Amino acid sequence: MNCQQQIITRFMLAPQASYDKSHTRRVRQHISEDYRLKPAAVLIPLVPRHSSFSMIFTRRADHLKHHPGQVSFPGGRYEPQDLDLIDTALRETHEETGILCNRDSIIGQLPSLPTISGYIVTPYLSVISPNYRPELDPNEVDELFEAPIEHVLNPMNIRTQKVTLDGKIHNIYSVPFSKYSIWGATAQMLKVLSDQLWHEQN
Repeated sequence: MNCQQQIITRFMLAPQASYDKSHTRRVRQHISEDYRLKPAAVLIPLVPRHSSFSMIFTRRADHLKHHPGQVSFPGGRYEPQDLDLIDTALRETHEETGILCNRDSIIGQLPSLPTISGYIVTPYLSVISPNYRPELDPNEVDELFEAPIEHVLNPMNIRTQKVTLDGKIHNIYSVPFSKYSIWGATAQMLKVLSDQLWHEQN
């Protein structure tokens, strides 16, 4: 079994990790209990590179209302024409980046994550062709880049900052890579994926 197969097998067989409980508390401090979170989905695209994988990220357009300039995974909100949230993730990824992916390429998902912007986001992992050709939608995305999973999922590179809001302590995660800082919901997803894949090995 090669390294890529080992990573996929470990993800599929390992017990699913959980998000930091302080994140949900922080969301609930901004959103009332009776507010219905809107469903959304993102794709975590894994690209075979050498004997491992790289992960695709986008940098959101600077003019967007929500999280301008922030590094994220391609994705967006569920639309009525979508068959399900997998369809949402695939459609949004194609619209934002031009990357085509099919349902057969989905290898699993992470737990759904509530966000301060009022969404409940379900991340799906997918292996895509290393020969993909991005065509970015400038209305949504300013930039696309890859990062090796050995870097972004390495626990040594996942930084934790404790902040106090309304008397409660919250953990804020960030992952530096090259000129980028990955934080917010995307860093939460990386932390959970790191815990799930390599917790027992570190």
